[in-house]
Amino acid sequence: MNKKLNLIWLFSLLMMVQVCFVSCNKDDDEDTVSVADLKTAIIGTWKSVTMSADIDGKKSEQNSTDQFYSIIEFKSDGSYVATDLIDGEKDTDNGTWKLDGDKLIFDNDVEDALLITIKGNTLTTTEEDTYKEDGEEHHEKYVITYKKQ
Repeated sequence: MNKKLNLIWLFSLLMMVQVCFVSCNKDDDEDTVSVADLKTAIIGTWKSVTMSADIDGKKSEQNSTDQFYSIIEFKSDGSYVATDLIDGEKDTDNGTWKLDGDKLIFDNDVEDALLITIKGNTLTTTEEDTYKEDGEEHHEKYVITYKKQ
């Protein structure tokens, strides 16, 4: 009887281990929207969650609050409405958007295109720039994470 009980316990333990491996085998890229599907996935309203900056290696991050956030609505006709709230001051902008692969272009400004990814209900925009000023090279990187509303 004791041998049978040990065998059942061992079998149960092995089954539990298998279940853990199967449940942990989720591919993280599974939810990432392909470049081909970005145009339909981006349609809707997105509200910022975090904004981070890396300027010449100095990093900072700001979480969105009731007094500091950005909302952007991408419409299927290629137009957008963006609202920024900073310290109670609201600024609204509108114009056109388009995608060139995974590059988001506002108002035909190709030079300032943003790299985007969408994973689940999260949109991430990344903007990088390297420039020279007073003989020194500077590097800036801005990342904004949005959640679909």
